[in-house]
Amino acid sequence: MNGPINSIHTPVPATGPTSVITAADANLNQLSSESSFEGSYVCEFNSKSQKWECQQFYKTQILQSIIDQHDNKDGRQTIDQLKEFGITVYLAEHDTVNMKLLRQVISHVSANKNDNSRERHENQRCILYRNKDGQLFNLTLNNGSGGLAGAWKNLIISFSGLQAMVAMCVLARAFACMNPNSNVQPGYFLGLLLGLVLYEEMSHSFLNVAMLVQGLPSVAAFSLVSGFDSDWARKIAVFMLALAAAQEGGSFAQKVCTLLGIATSMCLLAANLGSRAWQHMRWKPIRQIGLLTPVYAFIAALVTGLLFPFMGFRRIQSGGKSAIRLIIINCAIVAILFVLSDMDAVQGFLYQGEACDQSITNIALGSWLAFSSISCIFAARSVTPPETVEDKEGEIDLILDEDQTSPVGFRVPNFPDFPIDPAHYTEDGFTCVSTNVQTFIAVLTCLGLGCFVGLASIFDYFAFENQ
Repeated sequence: MNGPINSIHTPVPATGPTSVITAADANLNQLSSESSFEGSYVCEFNSKSQKWECQQFYKTQILQSIIDQHDNKDGRQTIDQLKEFGITVYLAEHDTVNMKLLRQVISHVSANKNDNSRERHENQRCILYRNKDGQLFNLTLNNGSGGLAGAWKNLIISFSGLQAMVAMCVLARAFACMNPNSNVQPGYFLGLLLGLVLYEEMSHSFLNVAMLVQGLPSVAAFSLVSGFDSDWARKIAVFMLALAAAQEGGSFAQKVCTLLGIATSMCLLAANLGSRAWQHMRWKPIRQIGLLTPVYAFIAALVTGLLFPFMGFRRIQSGGKSAIRLIIINCAIVAILFVLSDMDAVQGFLYQGEACDQSITNIALGSWLAFSSISCIFAARSVTPPETVEDKEGEIDLILDEDQTSPVGFRVPNFPDFPIDPAHYTEDGFTCVSTNVQTFIAVLTCLGLGCFVGLASIFDYFAFENQ
């Protein structure tokens, strides 16, 4: 066709099979002929697929027309149309919204729909809220998950796989100082380095694992399932190094705290590399095994980061020769920097006193670097670039918008949002007793704890006076 049209006619070609009018096309014909919506679109007949292909988002116009026909007061036909477009619809009635329902939806989405081996248009789902008047809204969370999602996306872009690998290799040298005659340096420098300089590489490891390995559909879902939004893992690692700096110089406690802080930091770096490698290799999310799923997913990301560290680099997604060249170049850079870190000027930041024997560390790190590079080279051969927006038939009509504040990760742009605060939908307390009994127990507990603290202070006071 040579220009825009306002209705579609599906003729029968002179040769070839008879064209089949889908339900969506039939609905479009009816709506457009009745002039029930404004706008135009360009459609062309594809002789190869024997069907009409509309180049604009005509499905969105169909959906909006159905909503307008009923003034968004009868959601049944709208939901049926969404299902007809292949979208999984989760419906929450006005009197059924609670934390149990939201967690059930997240668990179902994580187990069935959020598959990294599938393209974005193959994973469309939404959760709708229907009020008592029958109107439909997008159910979203108003708990700050939008800000956390923005910070997480910034870290996805600014994360440096090279810096993470170099940091892991250099930090591993500290474990050569575990003998009694060698002392590691206090954590002043390492706490500053890991807390500020390597902030992007250390941050939100459990969020990365939950989104990329565990298969949670959105940041909002993570905030509901995990129960906390703070980056506790990185804070614990930095706190251990700060605690080591406060210990007596050269003491056993200082060495233990420093090595624990370094080990925790290396685990976080490896998990962040592994979670990104999991996504880039397009592996399916792990199976849900209950409360231990986050721990299981973190271990899986940690092992993946050790076996395929270079697959966590962002530019590895190009695959093929470009990815192999990237592995070779970065492997050479990591090897050179690791050798340079054997200099006394560099190792002075890790230990004090007698020099540490680094021969075993050099052999172990060299072997790991060689084998992990080879595994990444073979893994990169199977990596293919992500598909473009067009599929085999030349038509992708993404009705839903990605939204990290939705428990399922998507929203219908035709509907307004109904934001809820999960704090208003927390579970009940002890279900076996009444509210009055819970209040009585709470008062007794608070009084008992207050008396305990006061008596401990009194005993300390008299002990100090006796001295």
